[in-house]
Amino acid sequence: MIRPKVFARSADGATVSTIRTSVDESVRAVLQSPLEDDVAGLDPLVEESRSRPSSALSRRAGLVSTLSAAGYALAALAMVLGFDVRLADINWSWAALFIVAYAAVSRVEFEIGTGAVVPTEIVLVPMLFVLPPAAVPLAVGAAYLLGASVDVVMGQLRPQRLPVVLSTCWHAIGPALVLAAAGLTRPSWHDLPIYAAALAAQFAFDAASSIARESVGFGVSPARVIGFLQPVFLVDLLLAPVGLLAAFAIAPNPLALLALLPLAGLLWVFARDRRARIDQALALTVAYRGASDEARHDALTGVLNRLGWEETIAEAEEHLPASGERASVIMLDVDGLKQANDVHGHDFGDAVIRSVAHVLSRSVREHDVVARIGGDEFAILMPGCGEQDCQMTMRRLTETLGRQRVASLPISASMGGATCSSVGNLRHTVRRADARMYQLKRPSRDAVASPVVDRRVAR
Repeated sequence: MIRPKVFARSADGATVSTIRTSVDESVRAVLQSPLEDDVAGLDPLVEESRSRPSSALSRRAGLVSTLSAAGYALAALAMVLGFDVRLADINWSWAALFIVAYAAVSRVEFEIGTGAVVPTEIVLVPMLFVLPPAAVPLAVGAAYLLGASVDVVMGQLRPQRLPVVLSTCWHAIGPALVLAAAGLTRPSWHDLPIYAAALAAQFAFDAASSIARESVGFGVSPARVIGFLQPVFLVDLLLAPVGLLAAFAIAPNPLALLALLPLAGLLWVFARDRRARIDQALALTVAYRGASDEARHDALTGVLNRLGWEETIAEAEEHLPASGERASVIMLDVDGLKQANDVHGHDFGDAVIRSVAHVLSRSVREHDVVARIGGDEFAILMPGCGEQDCQMTMRRLTETLGRQRVASLPISASMGGATCSSVGNLRHTVRRADARMYQLKRPSRDAVASPVVDRRVAR
C-alpha cells in the first residue's frame, strides 16, 4: 500500500492552501521567483510534512482520527467473527513473519509533496493468501502500529498520533472482504476477475475513509484528497501484479516472503537517495529564498524596497479585478532629511528613517504593505481600504509620527493618499497619491518648517 503522509502515520492533515483569495496573499506570492518555484517544485510541502509527526494534533483532528481508528478496529474484529475465523486457522509463526515484514516495508517512504508513499502492496497481496483473508485487517493494523512504535521510541512521532496511524488502514478491509466472501485461500489465474474486484474494493475503502477523515478532521477538501490519492492508486496498481505473482510462490511456502524483501530493500535505497536529493533541493531553496528576500527588502528598515514595491503593485493590479476590492495608496516623504543629515550626521538621518518605518509598520493593518522606495520616501498599499479609511489612516500616521522623537527632536513628514476601485488603474493611483504628497511637501520646503532640520532647535 502506498500512503501519503497527509493520510499516513505521520499525518495531521495540516496542508498549505494554494488558493489566494486576497491581495495580501498575492503580494507574498509575488516574492517567489520562477527559479525558486523550480527548485521547491520538486516537493513544495516536504518541509511542512516532515515537521508534522512531532507536532500536536488539534482537538478535532484527534477526535476524528480516534473515531476512525476505533471504527477500523471494530470492522476488523467483525470480519474475524463474521467469517468465523478460529485461532486454530491461523499459523501464528507466519502471521508474525508477515506483520514484521509489513511493518518494515511500511517504513520505506517516498516523499511526495505533503506526504510519502510506502510500497506495502508487495506484502499485502501474499498475506491475503497465507493468512485467512478475514484476519488480514487485524494483521495490517498491528503491522502499522509496530512500525509507528519505532518512531515513537525514537521521539519522531507523538504517541497521540497512533490513532492516525490505525485510521489509515481501511484500505485492507476491501480486498480482505472480497476474498473472504469469495472463499479464496490460494492464488489462481482463473480468479483474476475476483482479484480485480478486490483491488477496486481496496481503492474504494481507501478513498472513502481518507475523504471522510481528512475533510472532517483536518479540513482538507475532497478534491485535494483525491489529488493526493492519484499517485497512491497508480503505484498500488503497478505493484499489485508483482504481489500477486509473488503470492504463487509464497502461499505454499511462506518463508519465500524473505526472497521478496530484497525488492523492498532496493526501494529503500531509492527512497533514501530521493530524500538526499530533496534535502539538497530544500537547502538550495532556503538559500535562494534568503537571497531573494534580501534583494526585495530595505537593509536599513526591513520593509520592502523599490523592487519589492514594484512587484507588489504589479501583482495587486492583476488580482484587484478578481477580488472586487478597492485599494488605497499612501505616499510619504520625510521632511528635511537632507538638511537633517547635513546638520546632525547620517547616523541621525538613519535613525529617523528607521523610526518612520517602525511607525508605519506598526500603524497599519497586518496585511498592508509598507515599502521604502527612496532615501526619504515611503509607500503603503492598503488592499480593501476605501477613501474614508485611507484618510483616517493618514491622520493616525500624522499624529503618531508627531509624537515620535529622535535625539529629542520631533519627526515631520508629508503624505498624500489616493483610492482606486477594483477596475481602476493602481499605478495611476500611486501617481495621484504621489502628486498630492508633493502638493503638501512644496509649502513645507519653502518654509523650511520641519522641526528635524530647524537649526535653532538643533542648537
